[in-house]
Amino acid sequence: MASVTFDAVTKRYGSVTAVDDLNLSIDDGEFMVLLGPSGCGKTTALRMIAGLEEISDGALSLGSQVVNDIDPSRRDISMVFQSYALYPHMTVRRNIESPLRVRTYHVDGPDTLPRKLTAAERDERVAEAARVLGLEEYLDRKPSALSGGQRQRVALARAFVGRPQAFLMDE
Repeated sequence: MASVTFDAVTKRYGSVTAVDDLNLSIDDGEFMVLLGPSGCGKTTALRMIAGLEEISDGALSLGSQVVNDIDPSRRDISMVFQSYALYPHMTVRRNIESPLRVRTYHVDGPDTLPRKLTAAERDERVAEAARVLGLEEYLDRKPSALSGGQRQRVALARAFVGRPQAFLMDE
């Protein structure tokens, strides 16, 4: 995990300010909840951390690195959306495994080149996530056969398997 720091971060959409001069530090390993009325900028703040929204002013850091101009795919962040965003044609197993098939990881240590995971490494991570979130009996089902709560756990498992620096959960 890594710390997240907003240093005078502002987000504007034209003449509308969605986030105004946000100063916030979230320590490594800390659990933080943003509360507020609809439209106050909670989701926008999360989307800025993930790199899905550009920052208008200020600096956003993950660990010691300012990430304002870092591509979302290079931020090592997992975000779970309210809508779950599961692939309906894939099994739960494949949904959980999907990020492991496309990304590279520093599996052999932080000072080594990142690489794709082997099938055995992917299977191990999927099994661990399924066990932790109580999804083992659902791995061969499609999302449509699951309840809303089970689908949410599949989305959490998919975020968990990549072992990112930060988890972001929107509603």
